[in-house]
Amino acid sequence: MTFGRPALALLFALWLPGAASAQATLVDSVPHIVVVGHAHTEVAPDYAILSLVVVTERPKAAAAAAANAEAAQAVIDEVKAQGIDPKDVQTSEVSLNPVYDTVSDAVGRGTTQKLRGYQSRNGLTIRVRAIDKAGALVASLIDKGANEFQGISFGYSHEDELNARLNDAAMRDALRAARAYLPAAGVSLGRVLEIAPNDEGGYRPRVLAAAPAFAREAAVPLAPGTLSYDSQVRVTWELVTH
Repeated sequence: MTFGRPALALLFALWLPGAASAQATLVDSVPHIVVVGHAHTEVAPDYAILSLVVVTERPKAAAAAAANAEAAQAVIDEVKAQGIDPKDVQTSEVSLNPVYDTVSDAVGRGTTQKLRGYQSRNGLTIRVRAIDKAGALVASLIDKGANEFQGISFGYSHEDELNARLNDAAMRDALRAARAYLPAAGVSLGRVLEIAPNDEGGYRPRVLAAAPAFAREAAVPLAPGTLSYDSQVRVTWELVTH
C-alpha cells in the first residue's frame, strides 16, 4: 500500500470560536484542522467475467427462437463441460425482434422497410475463477455458437477485506499528516469532530473491449494486469492549545 504526500493532502483551517455564527455547528465553533488521508494499492485479479451472446436470424420468428435455443444450449453445455460452477453462469439477455431491410424504389426517390426475418439473442455472463483458462474458454464457446463477444472484465474476490485495510491506512495517513503540522503551531490534537469518506476513492475496474472476431479453436490472448484500489478520508480534529 502507498500513501499520499501529507503536504498535498492537507487542508489546514483554523477557526476562532468568536467567528462562528449563532447557528454554527460544533466544527465551526472551535479551532480545528481538516486533513485528507490517502491509501492506494494494486492487486492481481483472481477472476474474470466474460460476456457472450448467441445470435440467430431466421425468416420466421418461431424458427429464430428454436435455432437460438438450440445454439444457446450447446454453449451452456460447453460451459458445464469446462467445469464452470453453475452459480457462476447467469443469463444476461433474451430477446426476439424483427429485422428490416431498407429498400429504395426504382427511381431512388423513396425508401421502404421490408421485413427480412427475426433475430433471437441469448446472452450469458460467466465468471471464470481460473483466469489462465479464460482465453481458451472464450475460443471454445465461440466455436460452439457464441457469435458475439461483448468483452471481459476482471475482479478480486476479497474486496471487502481489502477496502477495510485501505480505509484503516487512509485514516492513519490522515493522522500522520495532521501531526506533522502541530509542533510549529504549538497545539495538539483533541477530539475527532468529523470523519467523511471521500467519493474519489474505491475500485478502478479494468475492462477489455470485445474484439470483432477470433479464429476458431485459438485461445483468445488476455492480459489481466492489476486492479487499482484507493481510499480517501477527510478527518476534522479539534485543536487544543498547550
